Amino acid sequence: MIGGAIIGTFYRAGTNVWQSAEYYYEGTFYLVASLIINVTGAALLRVGKMQDKWRLKVAKTMVAPTEGGARRSSFEKVVGKYALLILAFITVFREGIEGIVFGAGVTFSAPATSVPLPVVVGLAVGSFVGWILYK
Repeated sequence: MIGGAIIGTFYRAGTNVWQSAEYYYEGTFYLVASLIINVTGAALLRVGKMQDKWRLKVAKTMVAPTEGGARRSSFEKVVGKYALLILAFITVFREGIEGIVFGAGVTFSAPATSVPLPVVVGLAVGSFVGWILYK
């Protein structure tokens, strides 16, 4: 919906208001992406050493869900239980927005009527590939 709003705003305004600062946006996105990738890469290098610590933490959590008698809020319980689902959702959400903005950039030189067919085909193929990976 966010990407659709960006595309709709462009076609309604009829001008590309992002063009004047395009290099600033790209540079900022590249810088943030490189920082995230570096931090993630450094953390992945330490995964082998951290596995034993993780096993102990998971075992402690499974045995004693509340530490020191403190009660956890329902939000903390949900976030703790579905942490990997939330991480996957955020990752897919970010990639989806990135794909929509990329598609919008490609279609800025084409009429608005040329957008729906590739979007429908992309959603269908993406859903099919996701289903195949799930199975």
